[in-house]
Amino acid sequence: MQRIKSLHFIDKEDDRSFQKHFGLSKEDLLDALAGIDTTIQWLKTSIYRNVLSDVTFFITDEPINIPGELAVEDHHRFKPVIYLNLMAIAEDYKNREYKLDMKQTDVSCTSYAAFVCLHEVGHYVHGLIGGNGKNKRERLFDYLYRGDYYYQRFLATMTHGDSSQEKKKYRNIPHEKAADEFARQCVALMRTEGYIS
Repeated sequence: MQRIKSLHFIDKEDDRSFQKHFGLSKEDLLDALAGIDTTIQWLKTSIYRNVLSDVTFFITDEPINIPGELAVEDHHRFKPVIYLNLMAIAEDYKNREYKLDMKQTDVSCTSYAAFVCLHEVGHYVHGLIGGNGKNKRERLFDYLYRGDYYYQRFLATMTHGDSSQEKKKYRNIPHEKAADEFARQCVALMRTEGYIS
């Protein structure tokens, strides 16, 4: 498991600048970063540590609208990367997205960031156990390919992309539903073990 941080704003901007430029609290970004760091520490001691040994966690604070994404860099060798964006996590936290994602009404930004990270880990784990193939690459791509129909069907009916009705539909895509459940279970386990409150 490798962690790469590419932080351009969090170290240079003060809280006022964050509020002015991004409409976000710097404290929420710091809490999101702490949640991701704590989650990666937990993963290193969890039953998933061997499965995730080749995963890179790329943490950034670029102002883009995707909180987390599982990707595969497949140039010379299979390299799974989980991208985590602190700005998007903090914005979703501010907008109380955790009510839909985590099905809870009172959540810290640290816990929400852990959920986002574990959701992407869930996609990876489910791909390895649910996909067909001889190696990790083949299994993961097979799993993603078999879920593509549901994503395409969602995109074909999407009009705005940010309405609560569309977000609920997206959360009901089978791969998303399974990754959410995985993340909720792991967050509960992290709480039980004292990693997060």
